[in-house]
Formats: sequence, structure tokens, C-alpha cells
Amino acid sequence: MVSGEGAARVDAGPVSVCYRVGRYRSHRRAGAEARAALAAAGVRLVAEPEAADVVVLHDEPWSYPTWLRALPGIAGRPVVGYAVWEPDRLPAQMLRWLGMVDEIWTASRFCRDILASAGRPVRIVPHVVAPPEASANEAAALAHRLGLAPGRFVFYLVARLEPRKNVEAAIAAFASAFPDGEPALVVKTPTPLPPALAAVPGVVSWHGPARDAEIAALHRLGDCCVSAHRAEGWGLCLSDAMAAGTIVVATGYGGNMDYMDDGCALPVPFTGVPIADVQTRERFRFAPHEPPASWAEVDTGALADTLREVRRRFRDDPRAFEALRRHGRESVARFSPEAVGATMRAAIAELLARPGALSAR
Repeated sequence: MVSGEGAARVDAGPVSVCYRVGRYRSHRRAGAEARAALAAAGVRLVAEPEAADVVVLHDEPWSYPTWLRALPGIAGRPVVGYAVWEPDRLPAQMLRWLGMVDEIWTASRFCRDILASAGRPVRIVPHVVAPPEASANEAAALAHRLGLAPGRFVFYLVARLEPRKNVEAAIAAFASAFPDGEPALVVKTPTPLPPALAAVPGVVSWHGPARDAEIAALHRLGDCCVSAHRAEGWGLCLSDAMAAGTIVVATGYGGNMDYMDDGCALPVPFTGVPIADVQTRERFRFAPHEPPASWAEVDTGALADTLREVRRRFRDDPRAFEALRRHGRESVARFSPEAVGATMRAAIAELLARPGALSAR
């Protein structure tokens, strides 16, 4: 129960929230689902900060100065920054940007522990997870489009070609496990695979834009979702795959470990390594003089062994992974729109009730 001035504002009527979302695709999707969950929880969404009790900026922290300049009506209102983060520490600039908001929401314990160094209250607000919906006909149409014969076992991944996603390691592990390309590995990327990767036996390259319905069809078509990521703040594709009842094999590191364990997925071991690539460091806003942050390097041998074992067990008994699939669905069912909406509503009530909630901006 809340008390004081914040409680009066909450109890006077529906809380109003101005929830702004950045342009990056995963932010747009997660932000849209969060907005819908808030509305369903009885929170009034407003377009302008002047009409809001709380403003949420769901975007990269380096965008916060731009948002604050663009929204002059934000003055005098608590501001929440929704952010995820993948390296194991924050660059110095990030501390300044995160210091511009009153509270930080983030998707996972992994992110919470890193973002806590910004000196702001940090609350876990998971992403909404809903089972991807696709019919058998839509999955069959996608299989035909990709040239996949009926009954062929399908591994798949959905990722950008960037060091953090580590698509090259996933393909290398697949090539090691299946040099003859007997199963397929569908690789969905925004841009074409390099020719050497696209030529690996069994790799089916699918690049370019895709509708949500097509990705949902891939989750239905695929037998096993694969990720060799070096770090995930959450891992939307992985939680979607588990909601769809798909076997998930992924690096056992990052925000995905909030909903993955040996009982519901197949986490793969890793070692911690520094982020040495200069362009990657720059992308995360680390200055040249700052010591390197770290993330994970998946054990590609263990990943290949896991993929090989998945294929063998499935060939011997197609029902072998039924318990794993069921537990996977149960694990991510905790993040329903109703549950996440209730979490956000409670977070807003506590923020409004907290004395001295406003930072000096």
C-alpha cells in the first residue's frame, strides 16, 4: 500500500503514462507490447508528457538527452528509462545518460546487476512473451519458399550479422556437427550471409525484411532454435521459440537465463572474454582509454555436440523432447501481458509514492 502525495495522485483516478519508444525494431516490438499491457492494466496512455503522471523512455540510454530536449513538457514529472545492456559493465558516458532519469526499468536480472552501477533505482520489468501464432499452412508455405523438403529436421536462428549475435559460431558448430548438411540450418538475417557461410552444406540463407507472421511461421516450422550469442539482455527470439514449444539451444549466459535452465532448454557452456573489437567497443560507447568490458564466448565444440545430440535423440524418438518443450512453455508463460502489466502498474505506483522521486535534470 502506498501513502503520501504519490498515493493521493494514484488513488485520484487512473494513472497517466506517456510511453515513448525508439525506432530500433526490438524496442518497437517490446515497447508496443508493454504499452498494450499497461492499457490492459488500467493505465491511461497519453501522447504528450504534459498530460502524464510518469514518462517512460523505452530506448537506448544515449538517446535520453535527445528525448529530454524534444519533450519540454517533461519537466516536473518522473522519468523512467527502459534499457537493456549486454557488456558486463557500463562506459563512463552511460553513467551520465542514465543519471538523467529517475528510475531504470530493465528486462532481466543480468541487466539489473549491470545497470545498478548508474546509481538509480533499477526494477526488473520483463518483456511480454506471447506464443507466436502461425498455422500449419503458413509453416508449409514457408518451407516450400525456403526449399525445405517435408520431414527434414530444421535448426534455425534469427539474428543480425554482428559480433554480439555470433552467427558465425552457430554456423561453424552446425558444420562440425553435420558436415553432410543432412538437417537444415535456416539462418534469418537482415542482410545476406557472406558467401563462405551461405555455402556451408545444409545452411539455408533467408535475408531481408520479414513480417512478424513469417517469423511466427519459422518458429512453427523449425524444430530447434539455436543461438551462439555473446550476450543477450533478454533474447526475444529465444523466449518466442520457447513459447512456441520449440527446443532451444543457446549460450548459457545473459538475460535469457532468467527463463532458461536445464529443465526447459539446452544452455551451452562458455568462457568470459574481453570485448576487443574496436568497432564493437565504439558501438557500445566505450572510450579508447577505458578498460575493456567482457561478455561470453560459446564453447563451439559443446554447441556442436548439443546439436548432434538433439538430432540423434529426435531421430530415435520424436517425442524425446516433449517434457523439455512443455517446461519451456511453462517457463515463459510467467511473462504474460497481464503479469507484465501488473508489474508496471505497481512500479509506477511505487515511483509516484517515493519521496524525492524526481532527479535534478
